[in-house]
Amino acid sequence: MQKHQFSVGLLTELAPHEHPGLLGLNVGSGNTIKLRIRLDTYDGFRPYLEVRRVLCHELAHNVWGEHNNDFKELNSQLNREVAEFEAAAGAGTHQLSNLRDIYHPLSDEEVEARTHVLGGIGLRGNDTMEDRRKKALEAATARLMNEEEELERSCGTSGPQKQS
Repeated sequence: MQKHQFSVGLLTELAPHEHPGLLGLNVGSGNTIKLRIRLDTYDGFRPYLEVRRVLCHELAHNVWGEHNNDFKELNSQLNREVAEFEAAAGAGTHQLSNLRDIYHPLSDEEVEARTHVLGGIGLRGNDTMEDRRKKALEAATARLMNEEEELERSCGTSGPQKQS
């Protein structure tokens, strides 16, 4: 937040009954940021990484109102920086002040929920290592594009670009 000189007046929950279909909302370029934390059925919470991704998205709206290339570049940069910070903090090589409390999704349920098999079942007999790498890259790229499109569809923040 300091690096980008972001300021948020109020960070609060966007309850499931408020603005159905939205995952986050930035009101007044950071005056208020609302994040959907609970599941729509109120019987649990959304995964940390999803909430973190939405927070970065809404912080990017502090600078850019529309989902244009400038916005997408800043959003990607914020997500990269947060992931790098958490990885470094987890490895014990970096800390913010004396803060050591970071999220560690280590439960068996979380690990199992995030386990995927690329390309379906088993390996195809004629695929080379390069073919498998290419398919994995294509699948990862498609997933990221789908995530970004979903986030843009479920974003309640839009408006004119803010001058930087």
